[in-house]
Amino acid sequence: MTDVLEGAHIAGCRIESVAGRGGMGIVYRATQLSLGRPVALKLIAPEHAADSDFRERFQRESRMAAAIDHPNVIPVYEAGEEDGRLYIVMRWVEGTDLHKELRAHGRVEHERAAAIINQVAGALDAAHTAGLVHRDVKPANVLLSGDHAYLADFGLTRLASAETNVTTGGHFLGTVDYMAPEQFKPGPSDARADVYALGCVLYAALTGRPPFIRETVPQTMLAHLHEPPPVAIGAGPEFNRVLARALAKNPADRFPSAGDFGRATLAAAQGQSVTEEERSVARGAAAPTIRRDPGVWAAPDPDVPDSAHDTSPLRTYRARKRPRLLLLGAATVLATGAIAVAAIPGGGDEIPPPGSPVSDAQAERLARQFASAYSNEDAAKISRLLTSDAQRVFPTDRQRGRAEVVDVYREQFAESPQSEFVLEGLEAEGGAVGRASARYRTGATTGTMTWDVIIERGKPRITMILAVPDV
Repeated sequence: MTDVLEGAHIAGCRIESVAGRGGMGIVYRATQLSLGRPVALKLIAPEHAADSDFRERFQRESRMAAAIDHPNVIPVYEAGEEDGRLYIVMRWVEGTDLHKELRAHGRVEHERAAAIINQVAGALDAAHTAGLVHRDVKPANVLLSGDHAYLADFGLTRLASAETNVTTGGHFLGTVDYMAPEQFKPGPSDARADVYALGCVLYAALTGRPPFIRETVPQTMLAHLHEPPPVAIGAGPEFNRVLARALAKNPADRFPSAGDFGRATLAAAQGQSVTEEERSVARGAAAPTIRRDPGVWAAPDPDVPDSAHDTSPLRTYRARKRPRLLLLGAATVLATGAIAVAAIPGGGDEIPPPGSPVSDAQAERLARQFASAYSNEDAAKISRLLTSDAQRVFPTDRQRGRAEVVDVYREQFAESPQSEFVLEGLEAEGGAVGRASARYRTGATTGTMTWDVIIERGKPRITMILAVPDV
C-alpha cells in the first residue's frame, strides 16, 4: 500500500505522519479540520477495499464498533469511503502500546499487568455484548496512556471473513503468537477466542514473551493446538492458575467472559479470591458456538493388516504402493514449511456410543487408514473417508467439500510417484480428543504429522491433520 503524502486531505483530515502499519492498512496521525483535533486515520489496504462484500461489512461493523461506549475502547468518530479508499477515523491516543513497553522493559510489574488486563477485559466484554469478536488481541493493539489502557482495532480483523478464521486467500486471521487453537481450524470462533488471546497477552506481560513462541509459524501453531500452557516463571501460583484456565485448549474450559478473566487476574495480583458469580455476556455472533463436523462413518480399511495395529511404542509403519507425502503436494509448499489442515472422518471396528472418549487404538487406526489410502493413491477410498463438507486448508490454499478436496488429491496422484511413505515412532493417546503423532519420511523429506481424533455423533473421526516438514 502506497503511503499518502504528508499534508494530503482525506475524509476531512489533514495527514501529519505515519503512525503504524498492519495487515489491514496504514494508520496516520492526522488533524480533523472541522474541530482542529488530532485523530488516528486508518486507510484500509486496496486489496480489501476492492472487495464489495468487504466494503459492506466494513460499513456495518464500523457502525457497530462506533456504538461501543466504553472508557477502554478507542472511540470511532467516522468511517466511510472516499475516492475508492476505505477509512476509519478514531481518537488519537498519546502514549505507547504494550508491545513497545515490553520491548523497552522486558516485562510489566505484576499489579500493573493485572490492571492493564482488567481494563482490556472490560473493553472486550463491551464488544462481546454488542456481538463483536476482536480476533486480534495482542500487545500492539493495547494502547497505553499513563495507567489507562485502550483496546484498538475493533471490528477490523473480524471483517476479513464473516464465516471463518481463514481468509479467502487462505491466510489465518490474527497474529499467530496470540491466536486461540480454534482459530487455526475452519469455521467461526466466538468471544472465548478473545479470552485465550488476552491470556497470551497476560503471559507476555508477566514474562516478556508469548507463551508458545517457537522458531517457525507451523511449530507455533502446533504448540497452541497441543502443548499445555507453560508456567510463567516468577509469576507465582495464583497467576499461573488463572493463566492455565484462560489458555485452556477447549473454549468451554476457559473463563466464560473476558470480564471474569480480568477480575481473576486482579485477584491474583492482590492474593485474593473472586466472589462475583461468573457469566457469559457475549451476544449475537460473539456468543459461544458449538463446532460440528457432520459426515459419514467409514468402515475399517481392509488394506491395513492386523500386524499394523501393534501397540508397542516407537514403531515404524510403512505404507507402500507408489507412496506420496500426505497433503503436502508441490515441492514449493515443502520448501516453505507450510502446514496442511483437513477435516476428515475415520473408521473403527465398532460404532462407539455418543460421548465416548477416543481410545488409543482408534486414534492410531485412523491415522494409519488415511495414510494407507493416500499412499496407495486411491482417491476413491479417500472420498469414502471424507465428510460431505470436509475441508483441506493450507496457509495459501483452501478447498471445501468432498468433491473439491478429492479433485486436489487426484491432481497430486497424477504426478510422478515418489519414494516410500514411512511413519516412524507412531504414538497415540486417547481421550475426549484423541491424538496420534509420528515422524514421517518420504525420500529425502522428513517432518512431523499429528492427527486429532474426536467422537462425534457416536463415530470416531479425524478432525485435524497437521503436517510440518523439517526446515
